Amino acid sequence: LTQFLFLVFFLFSASRNDAVSPFSDKSALLRLKASFSNPAGVLSTWTSATATSDSGHCSFSGVLCDANSRVVAVNVTGAGGNNRTSPPCSNFSQFPLYGFGIRRTCSGSKGSLFGNVSSLSLIAELTELRVLSLPFNALEGEIPEAIWGMENLEVLDLEGNLISGCLPFRINGLKNLRVLNLAFNRIVGEIPSSIGSLERLEVLNLAGNELNGSVPGFVGRLRGVYLSFNQLSGIIPREIGENCGNLEHLDLSANSIVRAIPRSLGNCGRLRTLLLYSNLLKEGIPGELGRLKSLEVLDVSRNTLSGSVPRELGNCLELRVLVLSNLFDPRGDVDAGDLEKLGSVNDQLNYFEGAMPVEVLSLPKLRILW
Repeated sequence: LTQFLFLVFFLFSASRNDAVSPFSDKSALLRLKASFSNPAGVLSTWTSATATSDSGHCSFSGVLCDANSRVVAVNVTGAGGNNRTSPPCSNFSQFPLYGFGIRRTCSGSKGSLFGNVSSLSLIAELTELRVLSLPFNALEGEIPEAIWGMENLEVLDLEGNLISGCLPFRINGLKNLRVLNLAFNRIVGEIPSSIGSLERLEVLNLAGNELNGSVPGFVGRLRGVYLSFNQLSGIIPREIGENCGNLEHLDLSANSIVRAIPRSLGNCGRLRTLLLYSNLLKEGIPGELGRLKSLEVLDVSRNTLSGSVPRELGNCLELRVLVLSNLFDPRGDVDAGDLEKLGSVNDQLNYFEGAMPVEVLSLPKLRILW
């Protein structure tokens, strides 16, 4: 886990001997393959002929086993492009400021898996599984309850599928989960407090869904929070900045969040990216953000902010990108290269006053000032 997630949580020391045999893992994988359609042969190596021994399934593409031939990771990345939002692995131009540090690629993928995500209940039979990663496929339906009960799972990555339904209001497992990535699906409803009960969670990516309700205060204790391109409303909770010692990335852009940027965000000393564009935020940029010594990217464009640009931002010596005004509406179906469709200055809502502080213009690493 560097800037976002790359599925290298394989701290797999030799596993303990289990009553469950590797044969059970092999059977679960073969049944999982049978439940999916993969016309491009994504799972072509998953065959009984390949798995002639108890450890034969460990040679399946995308499968990683421990020393006892128990499956600890299933990682099958699809070709992308099946989602109505065109996930960012296949169309960067539609989301030009999405993913400072979390952009991913589908390059090298043969094709996609098709089917109902309910089949993943078979995955629960892989009791030693640490990583389940099936991004940019075409899996639809609701995540089965069995997945939320897996005790050893550390990474659940189903980004860029066609998953629907709500997030569970009660989670009985996932005690070791560190990364929950369900971005660019069709999930609806509110973000339940049950997500906050996952004590080891570090990265929460729910961007590009249809979530409503408010931003939960518990996200401040995480390392990376990506909630952009949803339908969230209400305010940015002050408590996010009251318990944010590990927070590095906070992306709440392209929602309907109102009122002021909380001054408490100035307490988040490790914060590197703060993306708040395309909301309904008012008042000014808090001078307390000048305490963010690690801040690299700040985007507050397309709000209704006013006042002067605080000179305290000149204390953010790592700041590379500062976006105060932006003609591109990321929620519209606009080609970023088509200048005629980008709108005019009158489309802008922020109305800052006064000159740009010399302290900001003198920042040593500043590369983009919009």
